[in-house]
Amino acid sequence: MVVQAHAAATDPAGIDLDVVREIVSHFKPQDHQEAQELILAALQEVNERFGYVSLEAAEIVAAHLGTTANRVYGLLTFYADFRTEPRGKHFMLVCHGMSCYALGSQALVQELKDRWGIADGGTTADGELTIQVVNGCLGVCDKAPIVELDHAFHGDLTVERLNDVIQRAIAARNASPVAILGSGSDHGSQQ
Repeated sequence: MVVQAHAAATDPAGIDLDVVREIVSHFKPQDHQEAQELILAALQEVNERFGYVSLEAAEIVAAHLGTTANRVYGLLTFYADFRTEPRGKHFMLVCHGMSCYALGSQALVQELKDRWGIADGGTTADGELTIQVVNGCLGVCDKAPIVELDHAFHGDLTVERLNDVIQRAIAARNASPVAILGSGSDHGSQQ
């Protein structure tokens, strides 16, 4: 019996590589062509489980499906739905569709760069906030410009209101559960 040695159980970013191996073990391609077709599905499962796919996890997918790590990493960096680094504690989608753009989303994007130090796909240095600029539409045009922060929509935003929304989200996460329940929070509602 041959025992295969594995690298450390977790990669430097904290992904449990044994879980990645378990995820990919369910993919059993019959031939090379089918293996190539399963790469994206395997990456989607890892991305959904951990919120991103590290280089080490990509290497496990590549080895299991008989392809190169470069091919897998190329797919990871080509498709916008994949992340190669962990997200912050809070995740924000910034709508940059036609209505939002016309009503000032570019000022929101600039404020995120200037005040928070983050651009599209970036995370603040303290790991609190990750943003993604959506060049499509989030579908709440009557409240433009709009962001979706932690699955709650916030609209009719100015730069000042954007900063307030971010600061309240960070404060709420750091507050005790009792304080949040008594705060009258509008989490999940449209503003």
